[in-house]
Amino acid sequence: MQKNTPEITRLIHDNLWVIISFAFGRPAIANFVANRFMGEWKYLAKTIFEVAEIRADRALLEMATQLRVLEDEEKLSTYFSETKRTPLGTVIQGDGTATELHLRDFTNKVIHARSFDWAMSDTENPKVICHSADVGRWEKAEIDLAALMALIGGLMH
Repeated sequence: MQKNTPEITRLIHDNLWVIISFAFGRPAIANFVANRFMGEWKYLAKTIFEVAEIRADRALLEMATQLRVLEDEEKLSTYFSETKRTPLGTVIQGDGTATELHLRDFTNKVIHARSFDWAMSDTENPKVICHSADVGRWEKAEIDLAALMALIGGLMH
């Protein structure tokens, strides 16, 4: 089956926007709401803290599967390895050791994660933490969103 590479990369860019909008925007909007909306705003809080995160999780998973398809088609991992591409983060293995997270492993970790946490306390360097469903193999993967942005930013669409 021939894939439409420009369409796949467009979808990857679209999903990146959802991810980074959530990661960089949520702390700002949470601060804005805390300062401007007094009392209980149940449905506003649900939108900001639940619905938006579910959408960001879905965008991350969609993007990982799209990157996997693109990686298979274009052999990106080979190219990135040859060009000494910056890792996308760190994997904490089952034995506690840390290893670099590269493209193929990134797609695997996202696809096979039990859950995601969004680490946004450092607003200059947000991360996504993928928690393993098989902690004997790997415990967690920390995705550096700046590195992910640099990777996706280099993909033509």
